[in-house]
Amino acid sequence: MKYPHMFSGFEINGMRLKNRIVMAPMGTFSENRNGSPNEKQIEYYRARAKGGVGMVLLEGQYTTNKTDPWIDYVTIAGTDQQMQGWALLAEACHAEGAKICLQLSCGLGRNAFPFSEDPMVSASEVPSFYMPDKLCRALTIDEVHDIVEHYRIAARNAVRAEADAVEIHAHAGYMIDQFITPAWNKRTDEYGGSFENRMRLVTEIYEAIRGEVGPNYPILIRMAATHDFPGGRTLEESIEIVKYLEKLGIDAFDIDLGCYERKQWIVPSIYAGDACMVDYAAKIKEVVNVPVLSAGTFTPETAEQALADGKCDIVMFGRQLIADPDMPNKLLEDQEEEVRPCLYCNQICVGRLYENRVISCAINAQAVFEKDYPIVNTQTPKKVAVIGGGPGGLEAARVAALQGHEVTLYEKSDKLGGQIYAASKPVFKNRLAKFIQWQQLQVEKLGVNVCLNHEITADSPELAQADRIIVAIGAVPVTPAIPGIDGEKVVGVMDAHLDPSLIKGNKIVVCGGGASGCDCALELAMEGKEVTIIEMMDELAPGMILDNRNPLMFKLEDYKVEGLTGTKITKIDGGSVYAQDKDGKELVISADTIITAFGMKPLKETAYAIADKYAPITSVIGDCTKIGQVGETVRGGFFAAWSIH
Repeated sequence: MKYPHMFSGFEINGMRLKNRIVMAPMGTFSENRNGSPNEKQIEYYRARAKGGVGMVLLEGQYTTNKTDPWIDYVTIAGTDQQMQGWALLAEACHAEGAKICLQLSCGLGRNAFPFSEDPMVSASEVPSFYMPDKLCRALTIDEVHDIVEHYRIAARNAVRAEADAVEIHAHAGYMIDQFITPAWNKRTDEYGGSFENRMRLVTEIYEAIRGEVGPNYPILIRMAATHDFPGGRTLEESIEIVKYLEKLGIDAFDIDLGCYERKQWIVPSIYAGDACMVDYAAKIKEVVNVPVLSAGTFTPETAEQALADGKCDIVMFGRQLIADPDMPNKLLEDQEEEVRPCLYCNQICVGRLYENRVISCAINAQAVFEKDYPIVNTQTPKKVAVIGGGPGGLEAARVAALQGHEVTLYEKSDKLGGQIYAASKPVFKNRLAKFIQWQQLQVEKLGVNVCLNHEITADSPELAQADRIIVAIGAVPVTPAIPGIDGEKVVGVMDAHLDPSLIKGNKIVVCGGGASGCDCALELAMEGKEVTIIEMMDELAPGMILDNRNPLMFKLEDYKVEGLTGTKITKIDGGSVYAQDKDGKELVISADTIITAFGMKPLKETAYAIADKYAPITSVIGDCTKIGQVGETVRGGFFAAWSIH
């Protein structure tokens, strides 16, 4: 067996797990309006249990709706109805052979989403994270006592619902952490000041839970090993806390990193690298004698190595199990090449949280919608022509073939992958390359007829034979009318990725500070180049969500990439870029190589010419209609094919 440690059994205070793979807790926003689970949520967790994890750790279950204003909708908190919902989730997971752990939360406090005009609450009057100009209201002692009482009720209901364990949600600077940490706890009563007082809330919560569940029931706690910002908790302080909590009776520690102040660890991005938190989990494991769980961008290989090295006792996969719920079973059955690799793009699984929407996945449109979009073998097979071999076209071909249609995929270049083939070249974006490899394998196994070096237009005779047509021809780089942009030292960003020999010298200027330009700048800076980005907007990569933009900006800072924002390029002359800043000052930046990254423009004309000629049977998807991220393209391909019945 390739992964003997991952597939060995393990116990936490008498709870026996069939393997050491746990699904990490991640919010889905898929519950009913009152907070109870609906069919979507139940089937989502059932699918991950069926996929082979040893335990499902549920997303945060609110013990009360009387803290954060935005969770006042959870009207079932502390009631029998909540217990009944937990019982449905537990039975669904148990039926598929997995244990279930409830992560119990009393709210996000100062980190809560600003979905309400009501003031945020916290341990003290500290600024709200999302609205720093507004102070949170400090919880009263009666409210603190009420939180403890609701944890007692939740524990009682967890046992009644046949949940196998509970976890106290105390990480990332959320509500309980706000009491534990001096940076946010400025109280002068019995819940603030000394170490003992700051630990009083979590101590009372633990004792309330233990009083209900008894000694032989696992109680876990999730907390950060370090907050990773000046003034936040250090590793040394966390070690003091875990020693205290172990003595108190905590059965296992679920260790992660960070908080919102430097928001890059809550949902680590591609820039974090593989197994990005495990070394901190190892530091905690050195000082406690109870199991340690670790999450954070594991691959199967790095997870197995972490267990083999004794850095943790259990490995947790989060977004990877959103992307492919069957990963554990595929690894167990020696089908690793069949695992659909998570991109850690955060586009749909995190981005939708900011929109107060049910999440899904950029590359798995069925995530949280397992019963809505089943793959069903058609009774009326059709000839499907897919035009474009990028990620959207490949997904369309895969899904259409899965449903039993006869699929031909046309790609005008000599390779599949489209823009992603070039975009995957930076070392930190290798997951894009793995995803394209996975897509290629799927269409090959499904018998899709792939025609490379085959350009299709509206006049191509091949289209006359098709019953359905999906156009996914993508986009081409924007080339603005800047004098000198065709100079011999100027290289397009796609060409720069595909042919590193085009990059001459050590001094590089990247024209365009969107995501593509920033990624290229980071890649070159990591190679030791001196890189400057010139961007007309007032900030770099303005369209990225915070969870991706923050770590990218930190990396650019670490590698000393200079960003000239609010700066417009006026001309390029040989090895010099002429620009004008927001105050009208003229700048001249010299370079050995100048890379253009001004974005992309859709190939609408060709796409709509095909659609106009074959209107009733044609779908146009991806960047040839509107420039978007990979998730929009892949999901567009899924639905275009799925809707062919």
